[in-house]
Amino acid sequence: MFGLPPAHRLARLNYPPRALAFAFTLFVLEALMIERGFNGWLLFFGALQFLVYPHVAYLYACYATDSKRAELNNLLADSVMLGAWSAQVHFALWPACGACVAVCLNNAAIGGLYRLAWSAVAFFAAAFAWSALLGFPFEPATGPWVSGLSFAGIVAYSSWVGTSLYRQNHRILRTREALRSSEEQFRFIAEHAGDFVAVLDVNARFRYASASHLDHFPAEAVAEGEDWVSLVYPDDRERARGFLRYMMASHASERTTLRVIGAGGLLRTLECDGNPVWDHRGNTEMVVLVCRDITARAARPT
Repeated sequence: MFGLPPAHRLARLNYPPRALAFAFTLFVLEALMIERGFNGWLLFFGALQFLVYPHVAYLYACYATDSKRAELNNLLADSVMLGAWSAQVHFALWPACGACVAVCLNNAAIGGLYRLAWSAVAFFAAAFAWSALLGFPFEPATGPWVSGLSFAGIVAYSSWVGTSLYRQNHRILRTREALRSSEEQFRFIAEHAGDFVAVLDVNARFRYASASHLDHFPAEAVAEGEDWVSLVYPDDRERARGFLRYMMASHASERTTLRVIGAGGLLRTLECDGNPVWDHRGNTEMVVLVCRDITARAARPT
């Protein structure tokens, strides 16, 4: 919300679904009143609870000193209020079941069994206390409209919580994969410090070339954006392109030996290790290339 102090991420995540779910609950309450007889005061307090309260709860989380704790308090308040409303509608089975499922899901998703237990205790304690004040009324039966709306709400809300958890787990997995890939690249480069280290884009153009290149190649040939394959001896260029294509397609490290043309036209033999880097979609972003000069070894008679 514009102009408000920043609330904790948990409060920001809970605010839209709480506002929508509570508004839908008011709609179910109206359908129940049509079935059982209209009650103006019940509708008035229902509007305060289900249309106004979600925004007040978010403001509380925004301005509280401990925003996360404030939102945890909001979740328990949801349990207490919905428990009392379940008693107020005389434990109409489908609406009461939907309210109980929602608060239990919300608390279990952010605090496991501990929060789930506290939520259930708060819900049923509030329901019992309010029911005692009303004289323990009990009318579980509901008509097809209220039952159908409640069933749809339970399915929709449970599905929303499930997909939210899936997206969150997917983001965590992508982050772990990115960290693992970064760690592998760091180790790969660190293990080959002192060699020719280059980072190439998907078109085999330099994004980075280590300073060691400048000792053996013209600076303009290894500048950012220049074609790495142009350094390779013409007879070996097709093999160099195949080497890169294989890594990008397979996401696997690869090794090959290539002849390259150094400064002054001097021909060198390099042993090249390539390691591809890919994004969370599985598309190759770049290739880390480490080459060692084995000219002397290659020149030895076998």
